[in-house]
Amino acid sequence: MACSIATNGNDIGSYRRYTATPEHYSRTRLISLSVFAVANIICYYCTDNYLNWTTHKKIAIRVVFFVVLLCLIRDPTIETLQVFRGAGVQVGTLHGCILLPKALNQRWLEQSYFMPQDTVVDIVINEGFSKGFQVIFYLVILKDSTDLQLVFPVC
Repeated sequence: MACSIATNGNDIGSYRRYTATPEHYSRTRLISLSVFAVANIICYYCTDNYLNWTTHKKIAIRVVFFVVLLCLIRDPTIETLQVFRGAGVQVGTLHGCILLPKALNQRWLEQSYFMPQDTVVDIVINEGFSKGFQVIFYLVILKDSTDLQLVFPVC
């Protein structure tokens, strides 16, 4: 999967943030949102026309279907790496809710973990080329760990 990596930081250089976003993020999000809407419309139509149940049962089925789809159909994954000078490295993964804006998804659904500077031995940037002529992986080597931490596993 091809990703674009954006870099930003503050003026005094105390931190640097790298954000890996899938190349076709907007298109994938629009397709997912369309599938979500069409599936809910079909559910509403089918429960209204083909089930001879009470109104409360039909509403319950629609709500359950809506919640299940909300859990299954998610935004494309966005991954971040933040390097804080003198503190350590923070890695985050955001696989947000399709109906929420990006800011709320980041606030409520981003999963991140912090690696203190004491445990980080090195950060290796391994670059290679593929079809899109850009592949970038960040590896974090930790003390007393047998595995390398791949920072952008999806991208």
